[in-house]
Amino acid sequence: MLVFAAGGTGAACRLLVETAIRTTGIWMGLATWVINTVGCFLMGLFAGWIAVSPWGDFDKTAFAMLTMTGFCGGFSTFSEFTLDCVKYFETGHIGTWVIFGLLTIFVGLFCCAFGYWLGQKL
Repeated sequence: MLVFAAGGTGAACRLLVETAIRTTGIWMGLATWVINTVGCFLMGLFAGWIAVSPWGDFDKTAFAMLTMTGFCGGFSTFSEFTLDCVKYFETGHIGTWVIFGLLTIFVGLFCCAFGYWLGQKL
């Protein structure tokens, strides 16, 4: 039930961020990019913190399920990223498709690694 609640909280946070960004009208993919980048950072942060925490195995597992599976799973959205990519490709925005795809993957990897490093320092 806690994972369910954390997932719902993550999804609600995603909706708030997405709504705030999309109402600016800046760029269709910006909301997805920001959400996924923040999600990657949080995933790394939680994983790094768990890796060095002195908790027992059960506590680590419960925390990981709550934060990573629940909140991050509800917050970030790979499926929205892929749909945005399909829309860019379908409408002939090949440059945007490539840049959006590569930036999302590489910045996401960097943010996850940075979050993991930072989590180990907490």
